[in-house]
Amino acid sequence: MVRLLRCSSLAILAIGLWGGPQPGYAHTVKASESIAVTFHLEPDHNPRAGEPAQVWFVLTQKGGGTIPLAQCDCKLQVVSEEDGQAISQLPLAAISAEQYQNIPGADVIFPQPGAYQLIIQGQPQTGDAFQPFQFSFPVTVAKGSSAKSSPPAQPLAAPQASPESGLPKVVWIGISIGAGLSLVMLVLWLRKKQ
Repeated sequence: MVRLLRCSSLAILAIGLWGGPQPGYAHTVKASESIAVTFHLEPDHNPRAGEPAQVWFVLTQKGGGTIPLAQCDCKLQVVSEEDGQAISQLPLAAISAEQYQNIPGADVIFPQPGAYQLIIQGQPQTGDAFQPFQFSFPVTVAKGSSAKSSPPAQPLAAPQASPESGLPKVVWIGISIGAGLSLVMLVLWLRKKQ
């Protein structure tokens, strides 16, 4: 019985630690001498043509201070890698995402599957709080359910931070397996006790 308990505990631990790929936590960071930019794209850095995708950026100064959108004259451009042409200049809005507040973000609909670059550039609204910057982030857009062939990428209404969807599926699977094994062990223990 003790051996069964140990084996099932190890199995539950292994399932919980393995976890597989965790969606929603991918971030890309690029840095210059004075500023770093963390980039994230929902859903899970896997946008689909014709479907809304939210992009956001965390601007961090040397020393770790976050730069809110109100302090940055930022611009975001979507460039097609196929022909190198800018297909859209998106307006940025201050959003909240994960633990970050008032960071630059935008909603975009990519018109077709393919390779794109998101180019963010910025400079201080006033003074010289940080050095002007420009970073480019590659994006691969998959075929979507409603891919559009002619309209360019377009901004949507004011972006909203997407709430976390709770625990990852693999955690729920681990909890279910653990509960099931615990129930089996309890039944075995009660039968042995009788």
